[in-house]
Amino acid sequence: MAKRGWEGVMMSAYGARDHIVTVTEREEITPHFVRIFMSSETIFTEVNAGPTAWIRGWFPDANGDGFEYQRGYTLSQSNAETGEFAIDFVLHEPAGPASQWAQAAEPGWTFAAQTLGTTKFELPDELPAGYLLVGDAASIPALSAIVATVPEEVPLEVYLELHHETDLDIPFPTHPRLNVHWIPRTGTESLAASIEPRDWSDWKAWLACETASMKPLRVRLRDEFGFPKSEVHAQGYWVEGKSMGRMREEDKAAAEAAKAARAATPRNPSPSHNVKLLLTAPHVARGAPPREAGSLPR
Repeated sequence: MAKRGWEGVMMSAYGARDHIVTVTEREEITPHFVRIFMSSETIFTEVNAGPTAWIRGWFPDANGDGFEYQRGYTLSQSNAETGEFAIDFVLHEPAGPASQWAQAAEPGWTFAAQTLGTTKFELPDELPAGYLLVGDAASIPALSAIVATVPEEVPLEVYLELHHETDLDIPFPTHPRLNVHWIPRTGTESLAASIEPRDWSDWKAWLACETASMKPLRVRLRDEFGFPKSEVHAQGYWVEGKSMGRMREEDKAAAEAAKAARAATPRNPSPSHNVKLLLTAPHVARGAPPREAGSLPR
């Protein structure tokens, strides 16, 4: 039986049930982004198939030491009747257990998932003046689901942090009042600094990005734009340079290697992707169209 540490003990104490999930297909969207189609006979008896709904997957350590690590992932293209859904994985370095698993996953592979604590995005009875959505490749699945849910008359401003040039090729849904701005990451404050100074009165904000980028975002929305705390959903999805799920010494070495790699990589993406245009122009879909409504890691 796999070892799950204190997280497994806590989940068992709260009565979380294991659901067996089976891989049915994989689709390479970009070199850093893979969509894995799955099915489960029981998962939708506990989780709602609505937008931004997520599950807790237990993924094995690639070292083969018998440990499993918990990661939260947004469901997309969910079909509660057939038990089918998809999960999008960002393939990154240093790679944690889930990223390593996704790199190699093939049809027929299985893993255990739990649903305790899962939530979904819901529209309020009184619609806001608009939605400000901020994230990156890791949260594109959840942001896609929100965009697909918001009525056509409600404006959406989306700011996405660009970590790889190929992020531009990740499918994103269309909406009549949608603007998407791709922001090259130059530091932990570049995403917050990119938000347009304007009247954000009566807007709601949904933020999901790298953890160090989150604090300056929340501060600017609160202090400069006057967003009430009740109108902001904020969650750090991942930590730059940290694989999560490794021993502390391995994490330190991996973080130092990632820092050296970033220092050797040009900060600005190739002009061929026309990022300046994307920073200012309304969204034009890139890559293949999404296969229904979308959703990703926590």
